[in-house]
Amino acid sequence: MNRRAALSLPPPMADTSALGREQDLLGLSDEPSIHYLEHGSRSRLIRWHYHPAYELHLIVSTEGTAYVGDYEGRFAPYTLMLTGPNVPHNWVTDAECEPSPLRDRVILFSEAFVRRCTEFFPSARHVKSLLLEEARYGIQFSSELGRQLEPLFRRVSDHPGLRRVASFFEMVEALAEDTARRPLSSRPFQASADPSQSMKLHRAVAFIDRHYTGDVSLRAVADRLGMSESAFSRFFHQHTGYRFIDYVNQTRVQHACEKLVSSPASITDICYEVGFSNLSNFNRRFLSLTGMTPREYRIRHRLPVADL
Repeated sequence: MNRRAALSLPPPMADTSALGREQDLLGLSDEPSIHYLEHGSRSRLIRWHYHPAYELHLIVSTEGTAYVGDYEGRFAPYTLMLTGPNVPHNWVTDAECEPSPLRDRVILFSEAFVRRCTEFFPSARHVKSLLLEEARYGIQFSSELGRQLEPLFRRVSDHPGLRRVASFFEMVEALAEDTARRPLSSRPFQASADPSQSMKLHRAVAFIDRHYTGDVSLRAVADRLGMSESAFSRFFHQHTGYRFIDYVNQTRVQHACEKLVSSPASITDICYEVGFSNLSNFNRRFLSLTGMTPREYRIRHRLPVADL
């Protein structure tokens, strides 16, 4: 794993279809519509999440790590990516970057809108393939195209109605013609849009986040959701891309990273504080996920190393 990228582990899954306020903020619905938003590098919208809308995402400042489905890789200014409905994603800026008031330009549009467009223009097979097939994996386009399309993002932002739609169609045509585009996730990653399934996943992840410091077992979470262990294990992997134990360990390591930077506690104490039962397992998991030992991580962030 790339050491620099590993410093930004994805935060816990946030399913926006289970969060009404954020759902309203993003304007995500089944209506045939196009929405625009922009935000800085410290926005509360920066979360590992999924939602029912397509998302065309242009980074305009900072560098960091992108997560799309099971893909993890670097982003920089003019990185341009498209995610299909319910494909989990997040962009996490490197900690050493200066905060930016404008990092992301985002266009969201519904699947209903896509299907109406493909019905209206049946000859545009390349667009249909892009949006209804390739987008299920997440797509990265060339940075040159990202630079070229930024004025159109601005136009979508500035103009409602037909001008917005015209600018959007111009962008989609350019996306479909980009021969440098490539899929991101290794599989067509589509989490459930079923509200009951989404809420079930949200409850599972919230339970893990509240109890990660203790003995968070597969059985405990499965029982809480009224599922068998085997059924919950399959459900969790299908909708997050993680095995249950891997997700728990990643959550623990994420919190350990925060404590190593902000707390003077010893590495041994932090190991137990975040829920690991022995130091050797903590060190092994930490190295696997971050590409460095806890001591190296703390030294890199220029904090005094506490005695073990």
